[in-house]
Amino acid sequence: MSSYEFSLMLNREVTDGEMEALFEAGCDDAAVETGPLGTLIEFDREAPSLATAIAAAVRDVEKVPGLRVVGLACDNMVTLLDIAKRAGVTREAARLWATGQRGGGGFPPPVILTTGGERIWDWEQVGPWLLQHGKQQPPVRCDIYWSDSADLRVLYTANCVLRAREALRREPDDDVRKELERLLEDA
Repeated sequence: MSSYEFSLMLNREVTDGEMEALFEAGCDDAAVETGPLGTLIEFDREAPSLATAIAAAVRDVEKVPGLRVVGLACDNMVTLLDIAKRAGVTREAARLWATGQRGGGGFPPPVILTTGGERIWDWEQVGPWLLQHGKQQPPVRCDIYWSDSADLRVLYTANCVLRAREALRREPDDDVRKELERLLEDA
């Protein structure tokens, strides 16, 4: 069995009583943190696969009344090194994309230039560029580097499913919600 590290985004902050309930529900391999990305629960879970680890963690969290997982929680600010790791290329290849010397042009500009001169990109802009240019699997807002593209695909799909569930929960029209739930069941 392998160990998988990932962070889930919760619908709200967790109370002290809920912290204990999370532990009792099976989240003894997790830590809860509230910060600029909202409330996250960070897991280091053993499971036969990443998909199994994520699904089990979501089920365990949602055993606590009122808590819901609304997506995978990740930081989308990336350096050239981060871009290279996620795309499975060298830092030099990522630099050549960024300077327009390779990759078909149109690479997104950096969104931040630090006082030390380091350039920072928004993964939500870079990911689609990479996808459009055949450089990687669908983009994932995630600071965790997974060397196996299958893991990237699992993270992307899990995030989409969790966000779709949350969108359905928020849909006020019962008929619309039921019809769209059927789409998910047909998948």
